[in-house]
Amino acid sequence: MKEKIILYNGPSSPFGRKTKVTSLIQEIKLDEKIINVYEADFLDKHNPIRKIPTLVVNGFCIIDSDNICLYLDSISKKNTLFPKENYWEIMSNTSIANGLMESVLERRMETIRQDNEKSLNFIKKQEIRITRTIEWLENNWKNYNKNYLTMDQVAIACALDYTIFRFNNNWKKDCPKLTNWFEDFINNEFMKSTSPSEK
Repeated sequence: MKEKIILYNGPSSPFGRKTKVTSLIQEIKLDEKIINVYEADFLDKHNPIRKIPTLVVNGFCIIDSDNICLYLDSISKKNTLFPKENYWEIMSNTSIANGLMESVLERRMETIRQDNEKSLNFIKKQEIRITRTIEWLENNWKNYNKNYLTMDQVAIACALDYTIFRFNNNWKKDCPKLTNWFEDFINNEFMKSTSPSEK
């Protein structure tokens, strides 16, 4: 039986974008449904945490963006995004990118709270973490093989683009290696076609 794959996603989620980019790179056809997670009661039967992205394959649910990417990679006939020779480095770098996404997201959510509810201290802590993480990426940068994509490249690019989308691009002036790579990577069609939006 041919697999019916549905990706429940959001218009601006960096985690969801990571999974969508993976499906494009690995040429996995799926039905992407953009939803408002706050109104998606139906999602509870698949994912009680009600977070996006959520992948449903023939009724079976896979949650967490990393698990979804691993699954999509596993059913693809393309080169793996998780080569064994540096698997743990790729996973660690992906986790760092995920942490950057989380900090930018948490900062964003705090800034849109009512003035009497938001914590400026919390916002500042997230901004410090964002800066520290991007500096780490710059200082520990490696020259990726342009002819071989790996999952950490996808995750880092999505995280940096989300930082620009929800915060700022000030990091570019202090991170020449990261910036040069990012400006080139973002021109891939799988990145251009998945740019975050406010929809």
